[in-house]
This record gives sequence, C-alpha cells and structure tokens, in this order.
Amino acid sequence: MIEATTHVSLFYTVALKGDIALLPRLFTFLNRERAAVQGVSLLVDMGCACAPEAWICRATDGRAMLVAMDGMGYDAFHVGVRDPLYQTPHLVERLQHLIVTRFAAGPWSARIERQGVQIGLVNGAQMARAAAELPTADLLIGLRYTDQATAEVAWRAPQRWLLFDCGDGSIIGRLDLKLSPIAPYLEVISQRALTLPENTPPDPTISGVVDFVQSEARHAEQRRDRL
Repeated sequence: MIEATTHVSLFYTVALKGDIALLPRLFTFLNRERAAVQGVSLLVDMGCACAPEAWICRATDGRAMLVAMDGMGYDAFHVGVRDPLYQTPHLVERLQHLIVTRFAAGPWSARIERQGVQIGLVNGAQMARAAAELPTADLLIGLRYTDQATAEVAWRAPQRWLLFDCGDGSIIGRLDLKLSPIAPYLEVISQRALTLPENTPPDPTISGVVDFVQSEARHAEQRRDRL
C-alpha cells in the first residue's frame, strides 16, 4: 500500500489508424511532456493504432504499428472491438512473445511498478478478474475506447480502481490522478486532449524503426501478392 500522496500522469494515444510516419514526431513530443511530470508517468495506446484502409496494416494483419510503437516506451497496448487484431487473438498471443510492451486487452494485463507504486493496466471489462490476479496493486486502471471521454473512480480496498474511456476527441491525451493513503484515496485531477505542434522534430531512432518496419511490410505485401 502507498504511504504518501502520489501524482500519476497517464499519457495516451488513440486512433492512429496506421499513420506510421507520425510516430517519430509523436515520440519527441511525448518524451518532452513526460519529462516535465512530477510523479509517476505512464503511456498507453487505447486502440485503433491500425486500420484496414492503411496499406501497412493490411500487409501485416494489423501488427506493424504496434511493432514500431514498441520502441517508444509504451507501458501497454489496449486492443478493443474496433481493432483488426481483436478478431485474431492468436496474433496478439504471438506478438506478446515478440515485443516488450504488454497488452491490456482480453485476458492480458500489464503490471508496472513506479516509485514504489504498484499499477495494473487492464481491459475495462475485466477489472474484477484482474483485481484478483493483481492483489498487491495500489491502482488498477481499466481501459476502454468509447465515443466519450470519462473516468469513473471506485475504491475497492486495498486497491483503487479507475475505469477510463479515452473518447474520440484527439489522438493524444493526458489524464492526471492523485493517489492518497487516506480518503478519498483516488481523485481525477484533469483529463485533456493534447496537440502535437507542427514544428516538432522527428526522433532519429524511431525514424529508423519506422523505416525498418515499412521495409518489412513491403516485403510481406510482395510475398502475399505472389501467392
């Protein structure tokens, strides 16, 4: 259990829809934002990182974006009913063995410890099950991608529960929370959309990752066309 009041900032992306060229600039921006946090910083993708209309998603069955994003320091990827991968859980299972970022979707959950705080990132529909599997978690965050941004707080001793819907307002957002060892235990301080400035420079390392993933996707597409 936490012994002192702790600030938690949850940064999130949503509905990137296969825009892999955006990732190097997005990484630079998120790094700057997270460096300014006083407290615990988390980063999750809420869903729809890929979309059927994006060629790189079609060529890789929806996996390319998550492979590229794996190098950006995400704590968890959420996969919901709007995601192509939702219909192919066997591919999600295979990805779990190939990338570092954990999934907070279906039966999967991410377990994180930051500054002595135990945090679980889980599917919003599986919070009760995840609570039983993560009994030492100070904070349990259930993720959902819905049309309206909401954050519902519930306290379940010894855990603090938060059910978070990111909404459709922006591809980048931030949710700030306060954890306390005494009532009210968990408070939502703010939730807001963030804007990526046009002049944000691309990160060279992520640019290299993107180039590699795109090259592999083109090879996969060519092999598929020859079949």
